[in-house]
Amino acid sequence: MLARLSIKNYWCINKRIFARIVNHANTEAYMRTNRGANMDLLIGGGLAAFTIYAATKWQKSDKDKIQRTFRNLNYKVKDREPKHFKTHKTDQYTLYSYHVPYGLVDDDKLNVLEKVLNKPVKIIFAKTKLHIKVYKQMLPTKVDYDWPDTEGWTLPIGTSLDGPVIHDFDKIPHMTIAGMTRQGKTVLLKLIMAHLINNHPDDVEFYVIDLKGGLEFSQHNYKQIRSIASNTLDAFNLLDSLSDEIERDMAFFKSKGYTNVLNTNIKKRKFIIVDEGAELVPHKYMDKDEKLDIDYCQYALSNIARVAGALGYRLIFATQYPTADTLPRQIKQNADAKISFRLPTEVASRVALDEQGAETLNNVGRAIYRTADKHVIQVPYVTDSDIKRRFSDYVSPAEKTTERRTDTVIFG
Repeated sequence: MLARLSIKNYWCINKRIFARIVNHANTEAYMRTNRGANMDLLIGGGLAAFTIYAATKWQKSDKDKIQRTFRNLNYKVKDREPKHFKTHKTDQYTLYSYHVPYGLVDDDKLNVLEKVLNKPVKIIFAKTKLHIKVYKQMLPTKVDYDWPDTEGWTLPIGTSLDGPVIHDFDKIPHMTIAGMTRQGKTVLLKLIMAHLINNHPDDVEFYVIDLKGGLEFSQHNYKQIRSIASNTLDAFNLLDSLSDEIERDMAFFKSKGYTNVLNTNIKKRKFIIVDEGAELVPHKYMDKDEKLDIDYCQYALSNIARVAGALGYRLIFATQYPTADTLPRQIKQNADAKISFRLPTEVASRVALDEQGAETLNNVGRAIYRTADKHVIQVPYVTDSDIKRRFSDYVSPAEKTTERRTDTVIFG
């Protein structure tokens, strides 16, 4: 086969060579007097054709590049590298599977494969097998929210290269969200609010601590939003009231012998959203009383994360720049869903997700969604105007005509 193809290419090249010669003046004389040179050209053209063919035929495949990358990264145990044993191809991706020698573990440096192959890559390490999924298409840079109906307390948190990613608040009740300004964090919070109101208009309640001055959420004054706090004093009052409610719910559960809301006929879920948790960190310039208020806020939120999930409370805690102070340890440990948009440093990514990666996200709305699994997602985009238009029936007549004047408003 190789010989036949190379001879075919040989004569294709030779035809072109003759054409160039004919285009010169005095071709007959040229041919008669330069037979030796022409023969050299013919032979040289054939060799060139063979070389081009061989280069094309033997160009490095993705599998070869992956194996070469293992070698360059020194990804091996002694002299044993991962050994390829299976390739699985679909319309969306190609999956390369490798046996891995004992002692070789998952390594962040394998993420360089995305740059080596110039394609989206997902690294999966399970049961001493390494799976490298190489996708054929890029993740879309924008996904519009289309108001889908979903079962239970689920919502489409984003779109990955493998398809829609669904979060279930009854399976994973608490969530932390990190991300720099204008990367999509607040849009995601509003998406969660809008989707749950749309799917559970009579069973969902929201308690919002909007420490950006209340500007983002005060315009969404629906009956499902029970309270909005826009400063630390109002946050203290809101959380103090919620803590009393949690104690009453706890007593009710004990009286009925309930251990988890999932095992009851209670349909209601109560979501506490904190937008900009960094404002709940004490600063030197604060007086003693204000520091005590903030300490109580952190305690109350940690208590919700630790014990209130079984009662039907769901905490969503968001901050722009996660540190040990701005993302309290108790909240992080009890929030099994972690989402991060772009962050400025690898250190911040490790605080938010316990791994690097958020510092490399390169598109607004692009995030890493981390539970037991990891997904890179594009979060659906929803506008304030779309939310207002859809939920206009949930705004009381007085609220439609009266401008809000207070920092904390209780609805209902």
